Amino acid sequence: MGCAYGWDWGLMAPAAGIWRPIRLEAYSTRITDFRLTQHHQTNGDVTVAITTSTEGNVAARQEVVIAQDGSEILRQSLTASGSSASVNVNIPNPQLWWPNGLGSQALYDVTVTAFDAQGNAIDEQHRRIGLRTLELIREPDEYGESFRFRCNGLDFFAKGGNWIPCDVFPSRITDDTYHGLVKAMADAHMNMVRVWGGGIYEDERFYDACDEMGILVWQDFMFACSTYPGFDQDWLENVRQEVIDNVRIIRHRACLGIWCGNNELEQGLVTDNGWNESSMSWEDYKPIFDEIIPEVIAAEDGVTPYWPSSCHTPGKGRHNCYDERSGDVHSWSVWFGGQPFEQQRTWNFRFMSEFGFQSFPEPRTVEAFTEPEDRNLTSWIMDYHQRSAPGNQTIYKYLTDWFLLPKDFDHTLWLTQLSHGLCVQYAADHARRIQGRMDGLLYWQINDIWPGATWASIDVFGRWKALQYMAKRFFAPTYVSLLEDRSNHEVEVHCSNQAANDVTVTVHWRVGTCDGTVLLEDHTQATIPAQTNACVQTIDCESFAIKGGTEKLPLEIRGNPNPPSRGDRDLLVWSWVEENGQEVSRNVAFFAKPKHLNLQKPTFTTSVRPAENGACTITIKADRPAPWTRIELVGADASYSDNWFHIEPQLPRTVVVTPQETMSPEEIGEKLEVVALVDYWS
Repeated sequence: MGCAYGWDWGLMAPAAGIWRPIRLEAYSTRITDFRLTQHHQTNGDVTVAITTSTEGNVAARQEVVIAQDGSEILRQSLTASGSSASVNVNIPNPQLWWPNGLGSQALYDVTVTAFDAQGNAIDEQHRRIGLRTLELIREPDEYGESFRFRCNGLDFFAKGGNWIPCDVFPSRITDDTYHGLVKAMADAHMNMVRVWGGGIYEDERFYDACDEMGILVWQDFMFACSTYPGFDQDWLENVRQEVIDNVRIIRHRACLGIWCGNNELEQGLVTDNGWNESSMSWEDYKPIFDEIIPEVIAAEDGVTPYWPSSCHTPGKGRHNCYDERSGDVHSWSVWFGGQPFEQQRTWNFRFMSEFGFQSFPEPRTVEAFTEPEDRNLTSWIMDYHQRSAPGNQTIYKYLTDWFLLPKDFDHTLWLTQLSHGLCVQYAADHARRIQGRMDGLLYWQINDIWPGATWASIDVFGRWKALQYMAKRFFAPTYVSLLEDRSNHEVEVHCSNQAANDVTVTVHWRVGTCDGTVLLEDHTQATIPAQTNACVQTIDCESFAIKGGTEKLPLEIRGNPNPPSRGDRDLLVWSWVEENGQEVSRNVAFFAKPKHLNLQKPTFTTSVRPAENGACTITIKADRPAPWTRIELVGADASYSDNWFHIEPQLPRTVVVTPQETMSPEEIGEKLEVVALVDYWS
């Protein structure tokens, strides 16, 4: 794989050898190709066209069986014509497959068996499919040209991240690793993952999990950040066969959303100046990505959309990979460009397929590759596990922009995760607010290939970083985001609905001080149409942010002989959304950076109750506002239903904690550590 020769998140470790199962087959007849094409009628009926190709002796008969959940629903013979056979079957009472969060993931097993003249089965091919339509909608609109996915007639926002190989030696990736990572995406309300072009065509287990959990796959072909010999006819024929093989393997998948030719070649690696030591010519680029790959997809798939490169601007603007009017974009204006997190709020791109920020893994992961004397962020081994050139300097730049300096090594590791998550949240909140203009956000990256400082939201041992927990919140179907204007002390309260149906919610907001004093609170009901965002309220905080005098304060505050401290550093604006009486989203905004807020150390109280399957339900209360509270079972791995969450005195938080090893509620309570933001530096 391309990244085996080193990348800015992984070491150089090229491997060689047979890394997938190999076998020797003897046959008189075998099925060499098995293709399924769906035809969806306006009345809801679905017909599946099945075609096969065989080689060797002609089979006497071929038969298809379609089953669901182990129960056969139809059986039919194929009509043979030489070495080919075909049949159209109508699926009774078809159940559709939907991306995660938009519906269920109904799957059907399709098995074709070839029989000899004596009725013996001589070969068999199996596929598992989901019945669905999937389109890439590119049509003129008021902003230029849309880039939006539509499934079963529903336009939806694509949300997720980028996927890299999850081990330097892919042959040792376990079933649990694949299943756990895809489940983590689904649990975080993601519906799309981009399989990046510098890795591998992933294992069937990966696509199985994506089918089952509703994660659409943006599938790059394995060309990334390099130049390729498009002038070499033998090499081009090798590419053609590679594309044929992999299209045939993946094309039937319910999870397959789009084919993409390459990663970032059009972002400076192809130029009008022709070949040099860092770029190739358009003349040699186009035979690969404008001819061979789309020709094979048209012939072997014919349904799934193709996109030549990520990022790509279609038409005559191909040289401009940052066009806000059309196509997809990779924006690194923060990490490599040095822009503040807030700059992401100016994005008006149509689809964000790559962007991100870095953080360190947690202390237990760092301990796996360090000795105690190495545990300094600038030690040799820590530098070795930082593969991005501006790496640690960039992490520190933003860390000190947002937070006070942490008090020690471990707290520094943790706090880098919070700045990492904040960066991506700024972009995600903005993207949700402008849905309809930007219709997808895939951050870099979901997973890791080794332990170190990377952009991943889940480290190489499967431990969730802060970003993964924050993604679970900012990708939730119903979500409240807050847009502060520090110049006039206003906060817009936005409610976004990325479900398939309209929702009616109660939106609450509260203005308070850092000691927990409530200055203003109110709520409203709102109905948010499916796949839209609405600004439901603008809160004027000017009277609470004055630097002197009390004449603009509310009467009940003005008459207080000891009025609470005021100003940008003392104000917190909270909002939460209830759906059917249950809180589904919570957020907080502020007019000063967290390092300058007058946050006070809260006192936490916890209660631990047993739950199912060895889990415990933990309720946490705080007597002071506690944004980004983190919990941990010290010295133990566990999964948490939420973490790095916001607690306000009137808003406790309940979390389900499942330890990896069996523990009693008492043991869980003893190991539980609750960490407030101020604990990182005080």
